[in-house]
Amino acid sequence: MSKGSNPSNVTTTSTNEPSEYIQPYLTPALDDAQNLYESSAPNFYPDATYVGFAPETEQALKLAQARAIQGNPLLGSAQTEVNNILTGQYLNPGSNPYLQNLYSDMAGDVTSAVNSQFTNAGRFGSGANQEILADSLGQLANEVYANNYNTERANMVNSTQLAPGLADADYTDIQALAGVGAERENLSTAMLEDSLGRFNYEQQKPYMKLNQYLGALGAPVPQTTIENKPVFRNVGGSLLSGALQGADLAGNFNSISPGMGAAGGALLGLLG
Repeated sequence: MSKGSNPSNVTTTSTNEPSEYIQPYLTPALDDAQNLYESSAPNFYPDATYVGFAPETEQALKLAQARAIQGNPLLGSAQTEVNNILTGQYLNPGSNPYLQNLYSDMAGDVTSAVNSQFTNAGRFGSGANQEILADSLGQLANEVYANNYNTERANMVNSTQLAPGLADADYTDIQALAGVGAERENLSTAMLEDSLGRFNYEQQKPYMKLNQYLGALGAPVPQTTIENKPVFRNVGGSLLSGALQGADLAGNFNSISPGMGAAGGALLGLLG
C-alpha cells in the first residue's frame, strides 16, 4: 500500500469581481452616485398637490353663504300662514270677502222671493213676513258659513301635521351655511396635508439619499422609492339638498287642500 499526502486543511480563495465588460462603467457610475448624493435632488413636486375651488364652485359657495345668512322670506310667510290657520283666523266669515259677497247675493234672492210671496198675498211687512224671512236668511247663513267653518276646521287639523316640517325648515339655512364651511374646511385640510407632505419629505430626504448612495456602492441597505401623490378632498357634497326638503313639505300642503298643494309646492320648493 503506497503512502501519499492527505492534507487536512485546504484553503480556497475566490474573488467576486464585476465582469470585465462592466468594469469600465463602474467608476463613472460611482461618480454619478456621488454627484446625486451631494445634489439637492430629488425634490418634491413644485406645485400644489391639491385642486382648489373652480370659479364656479367659489361663486356657488358665496351665493349659498349669502342665501343661508339672509334666509328665505318665503319660509316666514309660509309659517305665518299656517299659524293663521292654526289660530282660527279664517273661521270668521269676514276673513273671506268672496264668501260674504256670495251670501249677500243669495240673501238678496231669498229676500226677494219671500217678500214677493207675501206681497202677492197682501201681507208684505207683516210679522209672519218678517219671521219667515229671518228663518230663511238664517238657514242660508248656516248653509254658506257652516261649510266655510268646517273647511277651515279641517285645515286647522291638517296644519298641525305641516307645522313640525315648517319648524324644521328653520334649520335648512343653518345646514346650508354649515355645508359651505365644510367645503372650505375640506380644501383647508387638503392644503394642510400638502404642507405636511412637503415637510415630511424634506425630513426624510437625507436618509433616503444616503440609503440610495450606499446601495449604489453595494452596501446591503433597503431601497426607498420616492413618490408624490395628490391630496384628494371630498367633492361629493351638495348644496341643493334643501330643495328636496321643500318638495317633501309641499306634498304636505295637499293634505290641507288641493289648492294649497299647488301654491305650497311652488313656495316650499324654493326653500333651501
